[in-house]
Amino acid sequence: MFKLTGALLVVTAHALLIPLMQEVPEQQYQFALLALRIIVPCFYVVSGFLVYQGWTHAAVPGAYVRKYVTRIGIIYAFFCFLFMIRFTFPALQTGGLGLSNLFLQTKILVYAVFLNGPFLQLWFIPPLLFGVLISYWLWARNRLLIGMIAAGVGYAICQWTSGSLRAFPHDFPWGPFSLLEGYKDDLISLFTRYFGFGLTFVLLGAVLARKEQPFLRLKPRSLWMPAIVLTLFETGLLLSFADWNEKYKLAFSLIPNTILLFYGILRVPLKEVQKYHRAINLFSIIAFVCHIPLMELNLFALDWDRASMSGLEGLIYLLLTLAECLAITWIWIRLPAKKKSVVL
Repeated sequence: MFKLTGALLVVTAHALLIPLMQEVPEQQYQFALLALRIIVPCFYVVSGFLVYQGWTHAAVPGAYVRKYVTRIGIIYAFFCFLFMIRFTFPALQTGGLGLSNLFLQTKILVYAVFLNGPFLQLWFIPPLLFGVLISYWLWARNRLLIGMIAAGVGYAICQWTSGSLRAFPHDFPWGPFSLLEGYKDDLISLFTRYFGFGLTFVLLGAVLARKEQPFLRLKPRSLWMPAIVLTLFETGLLLSFADWNEKYKLAFSLIPNTILLFYGILRVPLKEVQKYHRAINLFSIIAFVCHIPLMELNLFALDWDRASMSGLEGLIYLLLTLAECLAITWIWIRLPAKKKSVVL
């Protein structure tokens, strides 16, 4: 149910809410939403939780992790290939095979694969695989809790570069690394996504899986009280002393808010969902992975421009994309089992 809710929220945000937020006169109010951007962090926590349970129950834990990473990697590689068909090959055809163009297209492809994702919503996959591999490496050496301490330090550093502490001076003394100074924003994004999001929250999910029973015995008040207090305090400071810009990606309160939401996921019984689990799970994956290509196809088919769409057109755009995701899910379910070579 969390994956379904998260997928619907992501599709709604990309199709409707983010364009609308760009029209809000007072951008400062986006600080109020910063601490509530817990969908991606909770996706990582859920993944870390489940993969930990998977490898601890597997006959060969390493083989389980390799299969997990390979399966997701193949799907990701497919979308990277679509990116190459759409951008790389045409750019090579028009710009030629000269050294400068080859270098440029290689650079763009590396950014697409490892930083930005071949499509907007897929940037989270490389940090996810990075977090899973590091978490398993730490578990195999009985170092999960030590890893969490290190991840916490990295998360705090990310607050200086792309989080709540951005308002404070944070110039880096480049020294012998001055050649990299021109890539400052890219390095910050890389560090934020792989360490601030991927490693921190996947590892958090693995630790929660390891301590599942003590975690479930916690009183709800011990989780929601600090989450609310920190969120209000942090948001109040940001609204008072910081100027909003798109470089704010993290907040300290993301951690307690994510833990609180995940606690609720574990505690709420949803027996009826089990009856439709396969369809819900499949639709969630299809909606999350396929909505950006479908949205682009819809813009092309309708001859609409996102920058000039009205609120009604945005709603139609959203509903059409969700209907197409439902149709793909229905077609997939109806396919004979022998024709499905990939189990999602």
